[in-house]
Amino acid sequence: MARSRASLLPAAAAAATLLGLLGQLTFLAPSTPSLGRRSHSSVVRNSGGDSVPTGLVYPSPEEKVKTREADGITLFSTHAWKDDMTAILPATKKLDHAPVMIGVAADSGCGKSTFLRRVLGALGTDVKPGHTAIGDMLTVICLDDYHINDRAGRKATGQSALDARENDFALMGAQIEALKQGKAVYKPIYNHDTGFKDPPELIEPNKVFVVEGLHPIYDTKARSQLDMSLYIDIVNEVKFAWKVKRDVAERGWTEEQVQADIQKRLPDFAAYVDPQKADADVILRYEPSDQGLPYLKVKLIQKKGGPFPMITLKKELTLTGSKSGATLKQYDMDWMGSPATVVEMDGEIDMDNMDKQVEEIEANIVGLAGSPNELRDAMVKLKTSPGSQNGTGLLQAVIAMKIREVYDKLTGR
Repeated sequence: MARSRASLLPAAAAAATLLGLLGQLTFLAPSTPSLGRRSHSSVVRNSGGDSVPTGLVYPSPEEKVKTREADGITLFSTHAWKDDMTAILPATKKLDHAPVMIGVAADSGCGKSTFLRRVLGALGTDVKPGHTAIGDMLTVICLDDYHINDRAGRKATGQSALDARENDFALMGAQIEALKQGKAVYKPIYNHDTGFKDPPELIEPNKVFVVEGLHPIYDTKARSQLDMSLYIDIVNEVKFAWKVKRDVAERGWTEEQVQADIQKRLPDFAAYVDPQKADADVILRYEPSDQGLPYLKVKLIQKKGGPFPMITLKKELTLTGSKSGATLKQYDMDWMGSPATVVEMDGEIDMDNMDKQVEEIEANIVGLAGSPNELRDAMVKLKTSPGSQNGTGLLQAVIAMKIREVYDKLTGR
């Protein structure tokens, strides 16, 4: 009922991307909470009640007795539904056009918060704090809310949150489709603070939805509703180095403990999360710099003929002034069976001369579709944000401008 692809999952590969928690690192991930995963109070706005455990585990006889069907949708009792709630309902807010749906697939703590701030800047809007970040123009849906079990329930099943069996893809697909059609939904809530499933909250349609989390591209139905999809891809060596840096310094772990923690979750990441990058429209990939870590080589991998409006470079560019310097170049490649054009930045710009160097980069980009010096101004505005010195910030800002371009094209703005 809840999983459309569980029986067709690829086998976990030993060489697949290592799972790491990347937050709180000076050269990429944000120190602020994700826009889609705000801290909770005991009562979530527009939700049905307090944060208390349901005491239910899926699957179990107790859960089955309380689970019900409504309009062809299974309402698992582990989602803490109230009796008067339904998964999909008429909206009170009417739109002039179908919402634009952007999917962002990424592991937790990989810098989505800073990226979303860049998207908000490009769209000229903002969001209000809450479990689900909502503004006049944009809503951020965190797909962790579609975990079927709470933290205690997953402990009972012995399955991780990455496992497809622990995610309600049927409900996810139906509700993303409903939002795309301009309907309202009662979306489940996974409370990251308590580990409980709180009563669902009412989500009205909005002009733009950023659907972010571990699995936005995994399920066929959910993926079909996206106007553009992004996968943030961090290779093994980079991910492991970041996790060691954080956990050894902040948690007092040994490198052996870090490795054991990574290995424990590796099979599920390889089976359920990493394969999504084959279906993404654009991939933001982090590799070690040719000069070695902690410097980065960041690649914008753009599938040809897809919905992502492509950028190219007029020429290869070399920038000096920082310890590593920076190079930008472009080339074509085959990305997991799809032809793609890659724009790559290796190294770091001179932050003391940031505005001039970004100006030079901006003048070398073809197809940016922004106002004069917009990229420069966006970068300078978030100069102190993690990753602003390397391709992380630069290419995130480019993607943010491209999301606006997709929105403008689809809505005729």
